[in-house]
Amino acid sequence: MDQGALRASVARSALFSQLSETEIALLFNAAMLRRIQQGQVLFHQGDPPNYLFQIVGGLLRITQINSDGEQITLRIARPGDLCCVAALRRPAYPATASAIKDATVLVWRACAFLDLARRHPGIADNVLSIVGDRAHEMLNRATELTGKSIEQRIAACLLRLSAQAGTESAEGIHIEFPITRFDLASMAGLTYFTVSRTLSAWQKQGLVKTGRHRLTILKVAHIVGIAEPRIGR
Repeated sequence: MDQGALRASVARSALFSQLSETEIALLFNAAMLRRIQQGQVLFHQGDPPNYLFQIVGGLLRITQINSDGEQITLRIARPGDLCCVAALRRPAYPATASAIKDATVLVWRACAFLDLARRHPGIADNVLSIVGDRAHEMLNRATELTGKSIEQRIAACLLRLSAQAGTESAEGIHIEFPITRFDLASMAGLTYFTVSRTLSAWQKQGLVKTGRHRLTILKVAHIVGIAEPRIGR
């Protein structure tokens, strides 16, 4: 991707939304372009948050080691996402980011990015909006993990993944990355065996199709109905 196409692509993302041409140029020119290979770690949980990243291409898995020493998958970051923006006000990255497949990211030094945000309120407003959206996403996830059945939690997880990294086809929605049942279990707060048993049952019912590192939602409306059952249904 040449510089013109790259700039046009990132200009459509939330960070660059409604900025003036001057602000877009300042923000874009302050960044470096970095490519990371599948499996490579972009940053580790606990590292000093010296850089801020925006995904241009590819997908990243954001994981965290919890207080019990277990690795949990927080989210799948896709093109346009600003990675670990919360780290700007923390002493360390709160999570680890690794490439699910080859990825390209824009990289800003945190101090330079903060200086731009202070001098240009439009950039600061966009960052606050991104932080708010991320907080809303985490709140929704917390709600999924409390007071919902196993099937509801798995269905909600599949819908979230399809929104983050799914592509539509005549067959349904393909989740286009090396998804594993361990990932789904981590994101849904369930055991691998529980997720595996549920997905196997759904596959027999024709709701989903699973394979090695891939998953297709065949009946989206049915999965939505499981995740968000209507009263009296």
